[in-house]
Amino acid sequence: MHSRKSMSTPSRRSLLRAGAAITAAGAIARIPGRTAFAAQQSFGSPEYDAALAASGGVKGVFQSPHFDATIVAGTNLNHLLLLQLKNWLNGFQFAYQMDPGDLHTVSATYASANLLTYGDAVWAKYKLGEKYAITDPATGQPAVVNPFWSSRFGLDAPKDINAPSNYYQDTGIEVLQQRGTVFLTCNNSLNGHAAGAIADKRAPEGMEQADVVADIVANLIPNATLVPAVVGEVSRAQAAGYSLVFIPVFAL
Repeated sequence: MHSRKSMSTPSRRSLLRAGAAITAAGAIARIPGRTAFAAQQSFGSPEYDAALAASGGVKGVFQSPHFDATIVAGTNLNHLLLLQLKNWLNGFQFAYQMDPGDLHTVSATYASANLLTYGDAVWAKYKLGEKYAITDPATGQPAVVNPFWSSRFGLDAPKDINAPSNYYQDTGIEVLQQRGTVFLTCNNSLNGHAAGAIADKRAPEGMEQADVVADIVANLIPNATLVPAVVGEVSRAQAAGYSLVFIPVFAL
């Protein structure tokens, strides 16, 4: 005799999930000019799994859908999310005297801010600086490399918090990753950017959306973690004990 759990009859929950998926797919197909999602990518990473499983310490998930939350600092372009990450880490490490190993941070960008996680090859090939009016302060021209990736002061910058241009004042993603931040990339937003590159012919002739998606995924910044939808991952992180730091659009 079979128990209820072992029977093959679909549960109400599974039927609801299937129905929701079909409804969502149909809705996407009905939106004029909307291209359906390309094939599912490989999602997640050991680093992100470890971040969600971390116990103790203090946890923060930094959410931003806005690329426009930027400010020029000398020859660098900074994003408010990166500045707040740096300030959060420094505040807990130096003001609250916490061990850096007890500080757990996740960067959750999507929509236009997803560009922060695209590598230099993507910025150049799909003319992201020109498309989104992003000027590289170092050249005065539309950015052809990711202006947020590299260290501002060099990876060998002094680690004296009082020294000029020290390691702990660096807002480069490269350094923030060294300090333990996991950077997420939103697959939903990535598909939207790929469709846009096809629509306005920034993608080379003959490429389809799936080709552009695969190209961007293959050329993310080092150690970026691709996830299905960052807006969902924010809730997952909060369920794992992360507090939300939402980044608005305003000038510093």
